[in-house]
Amino acid sequence: MNLEIPEKGSILIVDDNPTNLEVLSDCFSEFGLEILVAQDGMSAIEKVEYAHPDIILLDVVMPGINGFETCRLLKSKPSIQDIPVIFMTALSETMDMVQGFQLGAVDYITKPVQYKEVLARVKTHLTIRNLTKRLQEQNDRLQQEISDRKQAEEQLRELEFDLREALAQEKELGELKSRIISTISHEYRTPLTTIASSAEILQAYRHKLDESKQLKHFERIQASVNHMTALVNDVLFLSRAEFEKLEFQPEPIDLVSFFRELVDELQVGVGEAYHLTFTSNGACKQFEVDAKLLRQILTNLISNAIKYSPNGGTVSIQLTCEDNQVIFQVSDEGIGIPPEDQAHLFESFSRAKNVGTIQGTGLGLSIVKKCVDLHAGQIAVKSEVGVGTTFTVILPLNTVDGNLVASNLAPVGSPTRDSSPWLINQVL
Repeated sequence: MNLEIPEKGSILIVDDNPTNLEVLSDCFSEFGLEILVAQDGMSAIEKVEYAHPDIILLDVVMPGINGFETCRLLKSKPSIQDIPVIFMTALSETMDMVQGFQLGAVDYITKPVQYKEVLARVKTHLTIRNLTKRLQEQNDRLQQEISDRKQAEEQLRELEFDLREALAQEKELGELKSRIISTISHEYRTPLTTIASSAEILQAYRHKLDESKQLKHFERIQASVNHMTALVNDVLFLSRAEFEKLEFQPEPIDLVSFFRELVDELQVGVGEAYHLTFTSNGACKQFEVDAKLLRQILTNLISNAIKYSPNGGTVSIQLTCEDNQVIFQVSDEGIGIPPEDQAHLFESFSRAKNVGTIQGTGLGLSIVKKCVDLHAGQIAVKSEVGVGTTFTVILPLNTVDGNLVASNLAPVGSPTRDSSPWLINQVL
């Protein structure tokens, strides 16, 4: 019989008989095994905890704690419970063997032992233990490879997603670039033509024109320059908002006075064809909002209400102040907005399909949305074609310590946030 031990290792022999210890130690040392010995259960447990042998030969009948109790204690410790235990005992009753296996032993040898049998069984269990270790190591490597592969696949998916996003953004950038060029060139063409025409007339015929006609041409030039400047300012405003360069600076404002003065100012500029009305509800005194941003919101909403009411009519502005929020509405009797266009109202350069020849850039509502967002507010629209449109804005108000109070009113048909101002910066 070939009794060569297949792998180097260590064995702990536990027996209260010194002669058995000596004989077994000599037997196993011939095969290159490191030998550890103990004559009682407690000594065996101590040696196992620091030496971690590869296998344990454990006598059952010993002074102090017997082999069964020693095995139970060994198997109760997670760090050493996987070490195989082989019982050696003169007890040959079936119940004794069953008890040994129930405690976690891998084998049971009856005394007097046959040393070749002991060597063969130790060899078998060492081989099993070594193969188990190798299998576990291989399994651990395989699990790590699977984990690494999953991570690589996840990174690949993320890269693919980023690539698709980049390609989609590049496509959107190209489309937006065309829209910007088309819109700005169209919006600039009329005022530039007006400026060139009036300048040419003043240059060639100024001496023939009376003062009132000369003033009319100067006013046309000034109005055209103002229109072009406003367009550039709108684009720059959206660019600053996208890069978070706009500062939110709330200050105490008498909202009723603020609204009334702005409405009166706009009424002067629109003439008799339009009637701007303003009403307020609640105690709207000394609420903290950003005056510049609030002016942008109101000016754009009221200007749009006037612009898209080509036949004139009433534009109503209603202000309601509550304990922690301000709500205002701008309503007109204009052309209305088709339902399919309402979801895109707040996208830059977006205009409804029924605007016809009414001039506009499609930037006004983008600016409104940015200003509302900076207030941590909400905006909603309700419109019917041929009847009119109402925009509702809800702004949370600052408390005494300067923290924003969240609105508890849900907007009706809240539009989606527009990402195109980022693209404007890329184009410009």
